[in-house]
Amino acid sequence: MKRIQFLLIFFLAAMMISAQETSLQKANALYAEGQYTAAAEQYEMIAQIQGESPQLYYNLGNAYYRNGNLGKAILNYNRALLLDPNYGDAEFNLRIAQQKVIDNVDVTSEFFLVQWMADFGDLLSSNQWAIMSIITFVLMLSMGLFYLFSTYRQRKKFSFNIAIFMFFITIVSFGFAEKQSHKVMDSTAGIIMEPAITAKDSPSLNSKDMFVLHEGTKVTIDNQISGWTEIALPDGNEGFIPSTSIEKI
Repeated sequence: MKRIQFLLIFFLAAMMISAQETSLQKANALYAEGQYTAAAEQYEMIAQIQGESPQLYYNLGNAYYRNGNLGKAILNYNRALLLDPNYGDAEFNLRIAQQKVIDNVDVTSEFFLVQWMADFGDLLSSNQWAIMSIITFVLMLSMGLFYLFSTYRQRKKFSFNIAIFMFFITIVSFGFAEKQSHKVMDSTAGIIMEPAITAKDSPSLNSKDMFVLHEGTKVTIDNQISGWTEIALPDGNEGFIPSTSIEKI
C-alpha cells in the first residue's frame, strides 16, 4: 500500500513538473513569435502557480518592454534584481528601460561608507550569504576542534587564528543574509504604472497638487490610507497618489 502511495505521489509530482515546463516552453514560444502580450500573460500565470524567480521576472520584464508597457517592464526587472542582485542581464535591460522614463529625480547622496556596505551586500543574494555563513561556521568548528586536539604549538596557533577569522566571516555573512532577506520581504519601493499622475499634499482629490510623476519612476512607499499611497522621492519630496497608480516591487 505504501509503495502504491509513493508511486502515486511520484507520478503526480512528475506530471506537475512536466506541466510547468510545458507552460514555460509555451510562454517562450509566444515571445519568440512576437506575441508579447500573450507571452506576458503566460509568464504571469506561471509566476502565480510556480512561484517567483529571477529568470521569470526577467522574462516578464522583456515581454512587457517589447509590448510597450514601460512601468511593468521596470517593475519586473527590479523584482528580478531584488531576488538576484548579480543578475547582469536584468540590470542591463533595466538601465535601457530607465532611459525612457520621463522623470529625472535627483538622488540624495548617502555617506560613502553606507553606500559601500549596501553595494557589498548586493554582491550576493540572501540565500548565497546564508550558505556562506553555514560553510564558514562549519570551518570555524573544524578549526576549533583542530585547535583542541592538536599537540603542536604552531598548528594550534594557526588553527586558532583561522577559527577567529571564520567566526568573523560567519557573523558578517549571517548579517548580510538577514539584511538581504528583509530587503526582499519588506520592500518599500514601488513603480509608477500610470502614464502621468499628480501627487497631492493629502489623500484627497481636492487637495493641493504637489508634483507630477510619470510611468516607470521608482519611489518609496511610506504608507497607505483609504485607497491612497503616501510616497517619497529620492530628492526628499513627498506626496499622495491613488494606490491603483503604483505597484510595489
